[in-house]
Amino acid sequence: MKVNGIDLKEKYGSKIRIGQQTIRERTIVNFTDWIDEYDSPTTGQEPKHKFFDVEAELIVIGTSKTDAELTVSNIIADCRSGEIELDNVDLILTGELKEAEKEFKKRWVYALSLKFQAWDKMESEVTVTIDDASSKTVDVAGNLETPCIIELVPSGAITRYTIKGAARNPVTGEEEDIAIKNLSAGKKVIIDGEACTVTEDGANKYADTEMWEFPTLLPGANALTFTSSSVPCDVTIKYKPRYI
Repeated sequence: MKVNGIDLKEKYGSKIRIGQQTIRERTIVNFTDWIDEYDSPTTGQEPKHKFFDVEAELIVIGTSKTDAELTVSNIIADCRSGEIELDNVDLILTGELKEAEKEFKKRWVYALSLKFQAWDKMESEVTVTIDDASSKTVDVAGNLETPCIIELVPSGAITRYTIKGAARNPVTGEEEDIAIKNLSAGKKVIIDGEACTVTEDGANKYADTEMWEFPTLLPGANALTFTSSSVPCDVTIKYKPRYI
């Protein structure tokens, strides 16, 4: 089990044993109502899939009561929030520690139960490279819309660069353009749909960007097109497939 890249078994060695690790299903919020006078229910918006619980059972073994207490404290500190990777599951979970309970078993041995409140269930990052192309279909696994990161490196100055297919109106679902202006030769521009930032060589470039939504990709085939002057521009798209 890893939290924020820390392998708990490697860090604590013989002081811990990691047992059952469980991913619970998400909480589902429905908006369907059934008015007494009606013959059938009325539906509102689509159901919302919200938090899900992640649970892990550990045994903590101390050389003394103080050692056991400090080990429990350090494990809880390591697990407060961030990315969680369970054993034998190739998914990355994002969440925060909601409950931690310890139970005395015998002299300086405790059962430690950790319960996380999680909201993202993702695969490892996928990178798609598009070398000087005007279009590309990106096939995305998963069953939820996922933020993506678009990196642009122009070979020369570009006055305006437009990306279609990576942003949608949140109400109508219709595609909307992402346009970025005044690109300089060799300077990497990053439109980060996860961090919600736009930078050029690390400096803020949001003022040169025209968009209503940061870029995302939908499950399945995403047809992307790229429009600029005749100046070539290398494009890299990064994303993590997400699941309900």
